[in-house]
Amino acid sequence: MNLARVAATIKVSEQDLREVLEYIEKFWPKLIRNNPEDAGTLIGLPNPYVVPAGSEFFQEMYYWDSYPVILALLNHKKYSKLAIGMVENLLYLIDRFGIIPNATRFYFLARSQPPLLSHSIWHVYEKTGDRMWLEEAVSKVEYEYKNVWYNNVHPNYRRVYKDLSRYYDINVLDDLAEAESGWDMTSRYSGKCLDYLPVDLNCLLYVYEKDLANIYKILNNTKREKFYKKRAKKRAETVREIMWSDQAGYFYDFNFVRESQSNALTIAGIYPMTVGIATKDQAKRIVGMVEDRLLKKYGVVQSEKFVENKQWDWPNGWALMQLRIIEGLMAYGYDELALEIIKRWLKINIKLFRESGKLWEKYDVVHGRIGMADRYPTQHGFAWTNACFLLLLDITEQLGEGDLDVEKSHRGKITLAPAF
Repeated sequence: MNLARVAATIKVSEQDLREVLEYIEKFWPKLIRNNPEDAGTLIGLPNPYVVPAGSEFFQEMYYWDSYPVILALLNHKKYSKLAIGMVENLLYLIDRFGIIPNATRFYFLARSQPPLLSHSIWHVYEKTGDRMWLEEAVSKVEYEYKNVWYNNVHPNYRRVYKDLSRYYDINVLDDLAEAESGWDMTSRYSGKCLDYLPVDLNCLLYVYEKDLANIYKILNNTKREKFYKKRAKKRAETVREIMWSDQAGYFYDFNFVRESQSNALTIAGIYPMTVGIATKDQAKRIVGMVEDRLLKKYGVVQSEKFVENKQWDWPNGWALMQLRIIEGLMAYGYDELALEIIKRWLKINIKLFRESGKLWEKYDVVHGRIGMADRYPTQHGFAWTNACFLLLLDITEQLGEGDLDVEKSHRGKITLAPAF
């Protein structure tokens, strides 16, 4: 990476970038755990893994926290095998429990987290080209898709309205379902998460369907390929039908109990751009909403609404959500805005690193300070913040050169490396 060029592009000093990169590199060993055997509530895993933060409080591997870490480390000269091993840990959990739990604790087996397995195995296949591994892995992805998210055994759990899915916890508690969404906690669902079809979840399941179609194409299984293409097409149409507000020009979660859209404006509404469901006209209007109402001095805010002690609302911003929106903007050709968001986000990362010597779990993108805490203190050395910093520097280098690494992806739309 040409650090001088990247620093010039985002208008920070090369020395600041170098110091943050050194911090990240030195911090990985503090985040790595190796627990091959069950111990109390902790589920043993066959391979070492990265935990969300360096605190001794964290010993378990988390599902969606792992995705950007896998992406960032897959081509790392030292930690590539670690990244592949983390994907294999997820496959192991499907084998053993039939679900990837929220995290690797026995008490988390009642719920999962936002599904990212299909794209994780795709990234490993892109790196290794191991077709036999892919054939074995895809059966486990398909099992998760069918039995957890499509829930053929108990379809009323998650698949509840027009073949779209919701978050769920077998204890049938809204706050636990909200925890499965990853947004713990938020005013987004008005305390009734079980009543909602989340726009981001159904976009992620659209990605599963596209991924499965393309994997089966590689494996020469035309029947399964066509099946998942049809599923993806239907899901995209339904998301546009019931989650798009033409009046507002944005995508919203859908309350299937009331059969009406939520009025909560959140960053989740950009996911149809991230995965390629939005039309060009819809994307243009989404961009207008983001610029007018969600873009702040230091990045994109989670929501427009402040609710005390809700860490997934205004004024916080989270690294993975910045990456999601940047990917969506670039997929539709809004490179200038994507770069502007990268600049703002990396500047708050660097600003608070200068002040504290640390990267943080979340940031207050409105006021330029450490993110508002919720049920626990805001963590430092946070794995996905570190990972997204690396990924965003890679994207910045490409944007700064004006020579994007653009290719037709297996999802059938223009995407960038590294991309979701």
